[in-house]
Amino acid sequence: MKNPTSFLKKALKKPYHFVRKQYYTKLGLDKDLILVYTLSKVGSSSVYYSLKKKFPYKEIHHVHFLGDTWLNKLKNDHEIFQNNIKTANRLFKLFKKKQWNIKIISLTRDPIARDISGIFQAWQHIFNVDDITKVSAESILDYLNNNDFSYSENWFETDFLEFTGCNVFEETFNTETGFQTYTSNNIPILILQLEQLNTVYNEAMNVFLGKDNYVLHQENITSSRASGALNKKIKSALSIPDKKLDTIYTSKYMKTFYNASQIKAFKKRWTKQ
Repeated sequence: MKNPTSFLKKALKKPYHFVRKQYYTKLGLDKDLILVYTLSKVGSSSVYYSLKKKFPYKEIHHVHFLGDTWLNKLKNDHEIFQNNIKTANRLFKLFKKKQWNIKIISLTRDPIARDISGIFQAWQHIFNVDDITKVSAESILDYLNNNDFSYSENWFETDFLEFTGCNVFEETFNTETGFQTYTSNNIPILILQLEQLNTVYNEAMNVFLGKDNYVLHQENITSSRASGALNKKIKSALSIPDKKLDTIYTSKYMKTFYNASQIKAFKKRWTKQ
């Protein structure tokens, strides 16, 4: 026979958490709205779910597009991007409900590594298959060899700038600490390097969100999926010519967010031995 007390606790758990969240957010006791608003495949899922575990009753949302340029483009793009549009529209409605204290967290990553992971996240608009493991390594390498790896820079100077009003390429970034805070239109912004995220996460969140103990939980790791072996093969096989690497790693994006030592390490990773 089931324990009636245990059954009652289980039955009341969801209503309890729902009511408590409404109490904190809808009645105005907590006006914070944290947006993990960033490029895809830069560790944003780990940051988002870590903060959700830390603050289960806060309004915390994960979004990749909030600017007109990309939202208009995605309307006519592959159906896999429709969820991005729905998320943005849902947030636009939420913004109007009350005077929120919006805080934005964004991240950066080596653009070549990011674009490789991006293929494994949303391959359907590139290859007409339902499973990325059906695509040969040669086809993926061919696509990457024809890619200019400018998406990361483009996202910051279009989507991010349009929504925040912050032109990050006119600001400074502390490449030694791996994170930097900004303010634009009275909105606090935190940008972190994925490459130093594990090391600086607790310190950065203490600076940005307040004194506490912040634990980073790893989520949505490409290498842990069924396609992990293919992903690993691509990374080990990809070799980019020096001239192209020079173009990629002298971009505004790289000069803003990474120092010479970090760039040297990135270039070495993708240089043919």
